[in-house]
Amino acid sequence: MMICRHLLLFMLLLFPAIAAAADAAVPSARTAQVLLLLSYEPVFPAADNIVSTMRRELNNNPHNDITLHVEYMDLDLQAGDAYLHAYAQLLRAKQQQGERYDLVVAAGDGALKLLVTAGREVLGQVPVVFLGVNDSQLIRNAQNLGGFTGIYDALPVYEFMALMRYLYPGFEQLHVINDGLPRSGQRLLQLQQAADSLKQKLVVHSLATLSWQQLADELAGLDGEPLLLLSAYQDVEKAIKPLHKSNRFLSAHSGSPLWSLSPSGIGDGLLGGVVTDLQLSTERAAAMALRILDGENPDRIIIDWHPEILTLVDAEQAISMGFEADDFPQKTIFMNQPPGFWQSYRNLFLLLLSVTVFFTSIGLFIWSEIRRRKFSDQQLDERTELIKNILDSIPDIIFYKDRNGVYVFCNKQFVNLMGKNPVGYTDFDVFDQETAEFFRAKDKEAVARKHMNVNEEWVHSVDGSVMLLETQKTPIYDKRGRCIGVFGLSRDITELKKAQQNLEHIAHHDVLTGLPNRLSLNKKLEYALNMARRGGELLAVIFLDLDRFKDINDTIGHDIGDLLLKDVAHRLHNNVRDSDICARLGGDEFVVILSRIDDEERIQEKCDRLLQVISRPYSLQGHLLSVFASAGISIYPQHGNSVDELIRNADAALHKAKELGRNRSCYYQRELTDSIHSRMSLEQDLRSALEQHSFTLYYQPQFRVGDSIPKRVEALLRWPHPVRGLISPHDFIPLAETSGMIVELGYWVLRSACQQFLFWRQQGLKLEKISVNVSPIQINSSFASTVADILQHLDFDPRWLELEVTESLMMSGTTEVSQQISELRAMGVDFAIDDFGTGYSSLSKIKSMPVTVLKIDQSFVRDINDDINDYEIARAIVLMAKSLGLIVVAEGVETKEQEGTLHRLGCEWVQGYYYAMPMDGEEFYQRYCTEAVQPD
Repeated sequence: MMICRHLLLFMLLLFPAIAAAADAAVPSARTAQVLLLLSYEPVFPAADNIVSTMRRELNNNPHNDITLHVEYMDLDLQAGDAYLHAYAQLLRAKQQQGERYDLVVAAGDGALKLLVTAGREVLGQVPVVFLGVNDSQLIRNAQNLGGFTGIYDALPVYEFMALMRYLYPGFEQLHVINDGLPRSGQRLLQLQQAADSLKQKLVVHSLATLSWQQLADELAGLDGEPLLLLSAYQDVEKAIKPLHKSNRFLSAHSGSPLWSLSPSGIGDGLLGGVVTDLQLSTERAAAMALRILDGENPDRIIIDWHPEILTLVDAEQAISMGFEADDFPQKTIFMNQPPGFWQSYRNLFLLLLSVTVFFTSIGLFIWSEIRRRKFSDQQLDERTELIKNILDSIPDIIFYKDRNGVYVFCNKQFVNLMGKNPVGYTDFDVFDQETAEFFRAKDKEAVARKHMNVNEEWVHSVDGSVMLLETQKTPIYDKRGRCIGVFGLSRDITELKKAQQNLEHIAHHDVLTGLPNRLSLNKKLEYALNMARRGGELLAVIFLDLDRFKDINDTIGHDIGDLLLKDVAHRLHNNVRDSDICARLGGDEFVVILSRIDDEERIQEKCDRLLQVISRPYSLQGHLLSVFASAGISIYPQHGNSVDELIRNADAALHKAKELGRNRSCYYQRELTDSIHSRMSLEQDLRSALEQHSFTLYYQPQFRVGDSIPKRVEALLRWPHPVRGLISPHDFIPLAETSGMIVELGYWVLRSACQQFLFWRQQGLKLEKISVNVSPIQINSSFASTVADILQHLDFDPRWLELEVTESLMMSGTTEVSQQISELRAMGVDFAIDDFGTGYSSLSKIKSMPVTVLKIDQSFVRDINDDINDYEIARAIVLMAKSLGLIVVAEGVETKEQEGTLHRLGCEWVQGYYYAMPMDGEEFYQRYCTEAVQPD
C-alpha cells in the first residue's frame, strides 16, 4: 500500500503536464497550422528570439486559432543541395504522416532555398513568408514562383562603414574575422563590394586557413584599427567554438575591440555593431502571415526591402575601452548601462518585501493547509482515477516497477502490445530470458546513475512482430532518499529509425544511381589528397558530362533518361579500382578520382577507356541508344592543392572539351578560367548596377516623313560601367536574361520610360507613343498584371505605350504568351515586331498576330538603294502592312537617299542617325520642346 500511495502522489505531480499534453493532442477543427522553418540550430541565439516573437504575435491574433510547428535546420556545416534534398524528404515523410500546413514561415537563406527548390513539390501551393534572408537573388527567384512574400534582411555594410569612419577617423584598413563557412560567404562578398565602392582596404583573418591560436596571435598585434567579427565558428583544424565561447575567446585575445553585424554576442564579449532589428522583422513577418491567413493573396503583399537598422553598443565594455557616450552617434542604443538608484538599492528593498511576504505566506499557508486536508482524501481518489484514464489514452507504453522488479502499474497500451497484464509479475514472467535480463540490467543502470536513463530495446509484440522501443527509465525515491522503484516510458521508434538510417544514406549518396554524392565526394577526395601528399603521388580528377543528354530526355522521356544514367554509373563504377572514387554530382555530371598514380600517361589512358565504355550502345526498354561524353582533367599538384580547386579546374577543362566538339577530353589550363572569371565579374557588376540603379535610358525619336517634330519615341537602355566604360546591350542583355535579372531590369526600364514620357507631355511636348523593348523571358504569368499595376500607379494612359517584341516570340504560339499579350491589348497597349524580316515568320501569318507596328530591320534599309533584294523585301513589307492596316517604321535611316526611297515605297515613319542620334531625356526635351509648343 505504501508503494501504491507513492505512485499516486507521483501521478498527481504529473497531472498538470499530462493534462496540457492531452489538450494539445486534440486540435480544434478550425485551427490554422503554421510551420516555422529555421535555418539555424536551436542553440543559435537568434533562433529562440524568432520562435518566441513569432509565437507571441500569432497568439495575439483574435480572429484565428493558430498552431505553430517549429523545425530547425543545421546549415553551419551542411549547406549543400544533398542536405536540402534530404531535409525535403523528411518534410515529405511528415506530410505523409498527416501533417498539413496552411502557411510556412522561412527564417534564413537556407530555409528559403529549401522552399524555393523543393517547397512546391513537398508542401504544394502553401503560401510562404520569409525573414532573415539577405540573398536578394534568392528572393527574386521565390517572387517569380508566386506565393512568396516577406522581409529582406539587408546586411548593413554601408551603415557599418559609416560608424567606423565616425569612431575611427582616417583609419587605413578594416580587419575582418571570417571562418569561410557557406553561410558567411555571402556576407563577406557584400562587405567586399561595399569596401571596394568606398575605396576602403579590407584585411581578412580567415579561420579557413588559421587555427584559433594563430588567429589570436594575429589579433593581439592590432591596436587602434577597427575589427569586425563576421563569423567565427570553426577553424582550419575543424575545431568548433560555440558563439558565446568564440566571442569571449576573441575579445580576450584581441588588441582592438570587436564589432559585429549581428546582435548575437553584443554585451557578451563584443563592443557593439550595426544590426538589423530582428525582433521587428519577425513582428512584421508575423503580421504578413496573419494577413494571408485572413485570406489575402500573398502576391499582393509587397516584399519589405528596407529593414530597420540599429546601432547597439555595450556601455559597460565601451567605458572599459575608453569610449564615452558622446563618442557615438545620437541614436545609439546602449546595453548594460551602469546601475541607477533603483538597481543599487533594489536588493535591499526586495529583501524587506520578501520578509514581509514570507511571514504573511506562513500565516496563509497554515490557514489553507487546515482547509485543504479536509478534502485531500476525496480529491486524491478523483485525481487518481482521472490520471489513470489519461495514462490509458496515451499511445506510448507507461509502467512502474518496484525496487524488486515487480510491475506495480501499466497503462492499456502495454497490455495491448504485449498481450498480457504484467502487474504483480516481473520481466522474467512476461518476456524471454535474454530480454528480461537486458531490462533488469537497464533498471539497475538507471538506479546506479540516479537520473533518467534512455536506451533502445528490441521486443516481440503480441502479433509476433519485432519492434524497437526507445525507453526512458527514471528512478523514483521516497522522502528519505531511498529508491523505491523505476518509472518507465517506451515509444515505438521502429519506422523512425528506418527513416533516420535512410536519411543518413541519402545525405551521402545519389538517390538515382547509388553513387557517392557531392558531400561524400568532398570528404573522400579530401582524404585521398592527404594520402597523395604523404606519399608524394599524383592524383587526377576526371569531370565527365554526357553530350546532348537533354535531347534524350526531350525526345524519349525522363524515365529512359534515368535508366541511362543508372547504366552509365554502373559502367563507370565497374571500370575503376577499389582505391579510386566514382561519384555523381547531379544531372548528367560524374566525377572519377584516380589515386596512387605514378605516371601521367596512365591518366589519359584511363580517361579514354572511360569515354569508350560510355560510348557503347545501350538497350533500354526497346530503345537502342548511343551516347557520348566529354571529360575535363585536373591533376594534383599541377592544377590545384584543394578539393574545390581541383574540381573547379576539371569543370573548366570539361567546358573547353565541349567547345572543341564534344566526345573528347581536355586537360586544364590557366587561361580556361580567365573567361569564366570575366563573365562572373560582369554578372556581379550587373547585379550591383541593378541594385544601385546605375543604368540610364536614351531616347531615339521617330518621325513621320517630312515632319521636323517627332510624334513617337523609342526608349533604349544603356549601361555606363565605371571601369569598362559604356557596355553594349548585346553584351549585358543576354547575361541579364540567363541570370534572371532581366525581369526586374525590364520593369525598371518600363517605369522610368513612362515617367519621362509623362514629364515631356506635362511640359508641352505632345508625343503620341513611347516604345519599350521587352525580352521574351519577361513575359510570364504575372507580366500583364505587373504592367497594369505600373501604368495605374503612374496614371499612364495605356494607349500611349507600345511594347516591342521579337518576331520569334510572336511566332511561338504558346498559351501563356498569347494570354498575356491579349490582356494588355484589351487595355489599349500596342505591340510592335522589332527587326521584322530577320526571323522566320511567314508574311501570311502576320495578319493573325496581335500587332499594330512592323519595324523594318536596318540591315534591309542600309543597302536599299544598292541591293535589289533588300529593296524588294522592304517594298513587300510596306505593301503587306498597308493591306493589313499596320504602321511601318524603318530603322537605321542614315542618308537622304534612303529616306526618299522609303517615302516612294509608302513608308510613312522613319528613325535613324539621319534625323537624330539617341539622346538622354533632358537633351531630348531641350531639342524638341521649344519647337513643339504652339500657342492655343
